[in-house]
Amino acid sequence: MSDSQVYRRKVTVKAEQGLHIRPCTAVAQLAMKFQSRVRLMKDTNSPVDAKSILDLMSLAAGPQSELELEVDGPDAAEAMEHLSALFESDFMTPSPAVVP
Repeated sequence: MSDSQVYRRKVTVKAEQGLHIRPCTAVAQLAMKFQSRVRLMKDTNSPVDAKSILDLMSLAAGPQSELELEVDGPDAAEAMEHLSALFESDFMTPSPAVVP
């Protein structure tokens, strides 16, 4: 069995201001916790690296934008679940990952 399975899921930007700096930071920080490659795509544009805040900002995803989340790698299933949940929660990160 290979760990090259690619997971794809539609996610919706629920934030009133769209995918601005705070949500982009939350997505990038969470994506960086996984070894898998994580990418987001808006419409038919090229996918961007979800581990890069600047790449995420370039999506210019407004409120209610539908994006395609694509994850592949050794921990892809777990990454997909956590990132999808982040979009569902309107980018409210429940993890105690904040360092004082």
